[in-house]
This record gives sequence, structure tokens and C-alpha cells, in this order.
Amino acid sequence: MNYVKYAKLLLIGAPVVSLVAGAVVFWRSENTPITPSPWIVEAAIALNRASARGTAQGGARVSADDQSAARKLALEGQRLRVQRRFAEAEAVYREVVKTNPMDADSWADLADCAAAAAGNDLSKGRDAILQAIKVDPKHRKALWLRASLELQEQRYTAAAATWRELESLVTAGSTDARVIAANIVEADALARTMPASDGRGS
Repeated sequence: MNYVKYAKLLLIGAPVVSLVAGAVVFWRSENTPITPSPWIVEAAIALNRASARGTAQGGARVSADDQSAARKLALEGQRLRVQRRFAEAEAVYREVVKTNPMDADSWADLADCAAAAAGNDLSKGRDAILQAIKVDPKHRKALWLRASLELQEQRYTAAAATWRELESLVTAGSTDARVIAANIVEADALARTMPASDGRGS
């Protein structure tokens, strides 16, 4: 069986989120176990920050002063992340979400910085991923991170379901949709190797 990963630049509409993923090509015999392509997890860490919205969702109110302070902190977090100073960026983003807990972008950025600081272990950003989705259930970066976390934890059925959620948020036939479709194919293939009890569990 021949699985081919496509090298694509994922450009997600508005806000714009970019993802650079390397091409992964591998072959396996019938007896070779399937494992997730490492670039899927690494690519989630490489997602660039979406534009800071600073809008209150879910009925919460954030003062204009707090929103302004949070935006300044977020810019500092972004600067540190570009410099690959992930632990420092994580600390800054923790301050951002304390100041403006309704900023889904910063929760997602906190998640990927926490994961990157831990050697790309997405479980370190689990709570922040879930909080970003709680604030904005259609937050595309957070959904990408959740799908990647589910792959990392070998919850392949859950990962495929999350990719499908994300697929519904992008334009059919677009580059975005094709990359996500490839991830769905892989997750579905991996799910077939696991017990039927595989679920989201988070």
C-alpha cells in the first residue's frame, strides 16, 4: 500500500492561518503497522498566529483597556515565537489569556507554544486547545491542533472527525480542502488498525 503526503501551503481564509507541511512518502507491507506521519504534529506547531481579534464571545465582557493590554502582550508572544523562544512565549501567552480569556487566538497560540517548548508534545497544550474551541468552536487553528493531538494519542477515529469539522469550514476544492482530505484519508486508515472503541475522550 502506498501512502503519499502532499507538500502544501495551507492558507486558511479570514483570519489567515498558514501551515507549511513537508512531503512524506512511505510504503508499507500488509504486516507493517501504520504510524502517523510526524509532519502532521510538527506542522500544527508551525501554524502562524491568526490576527488577534480580541472580541468577547460566549457572553463574556472584556474591557477595552484589557483588550489593548492583551494585544500588546500577544505581539510580544509572537515576537518570541518567531525567535523560537517557545518557553518564554508560552509564559507571555499565559498572561494574555489571563488578561483576555475570550481571545481564542491566544489560547491556540498558548497551546502550540506549550507543545513546542515540550518538544512538540501537543498534550502539553491540551487545556489551551480545548479552551480555544470553547471560546470559538470554529477556530481553525485550534481544530487543527486538536486533530493533531488526537493523532499523537492514537485516537484516529476522533482525529478523522475533527479533520472533517475543519474540512466543513474551508472552501470545497481549495488547497486547504485537499490537504485536510489527505489527513482524513490517513486518519481513517489508522483507525482501521485500532479497536472499535477509539473515541474522542477529551
